Amino acid sequence: MKERFNRQVTNIQFSGIRSFSEEVSKVEGIISMTIGEPEFATEQIIKDAAIEALNRDFTHYPPSVGFLDLRRKIVEFEKEKHGLTYDVSEVVITNGATSGLAAVFMALLNPGDEVIIPEPMYVAYAPMIAYCQAKLVSFDTSSEDYQIDEAKLRACVSEHTKILVLTSPNNPTGCVYTQESIDAIARVAKEYGFFVLSDDVYNQLVYLDHLPTIHDHTELRDQIIIAQSLSKPYAMTGWRIGYLLGETSVIREIAKIHQYLVTGISSISQKAAIAALDTDPSTVREIYRRRKAFAMKRFQEMGLPCVEPQGAFYLFPNISEFKMDSLAFCRKAAYEYKVALVPGVYFGKSGDTNIRISFACKEEELKEGLNRLEKMIRDLRGN
Repeated sequence: MKERFNRQVTNIQFSGIRSFSEEVSKVEGIISMTIGEPEFATEQIIKDAAIEALNRDFTHYPPSVGFLDLRRKIVEFEKEKHGLTYDVSEVVITNGATSGLAAVFMALLNPGDEVIIPEPMYVAYAPMIAYCQAKLVSFDTSSEDYQIDEAKLRACVSEHTKILVLTSPNNPTGCVYTQESIDAIARVAKEYGFFVLSDDVYNQLVYLDHLPTIHDHTELRDQIIIAQSLSKPYAMTGWRIGYLLGETSVIREIAKIHQYLVTGISSISQKAAIAALDTDPSTVREIYRRRKAFAMKRFQEMGLPCVEPQGAFYLFPNISEFKMDSLAFCRKAAYEYKVALVPGVYFGKSGDTNIRISFACKEEELKEGLNRLEKMIRDLRGN
């Protein structure tokens, strides 16, 4: 046997966030602000829908693209909430957003194709792209407060560009692209004809009156693919339910490979998702808004620079003052001050001057965790 494993797999590493979080979780008395998971329980009305589905014996194989009633509900939901018009044939139910993202890359990318992603970026994109033997092309947005510089974007485009990944609100920064940034992306996408993969998993956790979106550029409809998940707004991370939206011919090709990846998505989760889409996450959103305001005030008191997030539940403060890389900073925080943070380098090289903090943890943990971070900062400054 010449090679025991697929070399594309052996070149991939386990998630740095998960590995680091598991490592430091062994520290006695540590407070974790690492994982982006709501601390709230799934609403009872959603759980009741799952129980009803069990009692009605929805325990058999579901259709590979998802139950028709859920796909109809999604079409209605996207029309009502976001003004988007899709047919049920343009919806595929996925395992969270992640299996959908993998299927998009597998369906669209050939070896040598290129995918443009602004940094900092969600950690799962790069391994998926590498597995497809495609090339990730990234550019740093930190000097623009995590907005899009059109000249930088254009410099990344080549004859091999196949996809641009757009994540707004962003993980790890929580920043939302302005209308100017969205329009710049739209101009370049229209000119060059590449796909725009819009990762919308945080678009119901926005602290602005209006969310600028690529979907308003209807001239790009055939180029846009939407990945969505119910995990974050509805506290359903363990239910593993999400969906893809896209133009008919595109979604059909994606659905083919997704069928062989998952066969089908839990029938129980699908029935629960119908109930979830009738609930309103505004109460949770307001809780996060207050936590964000509290954390930003604490950063100001610490003198720790941080671009204010307008969505999601992350903060991405800058630690360059301390002349430490992000992994060293977070190890020190964990082992000496018993607070777990995420090294920014996991979100791209340009993130190494930052750390990610999730305020999806319990409120008392957020307060105490920030107190411990402040103590570390004072010690580093010699105060």
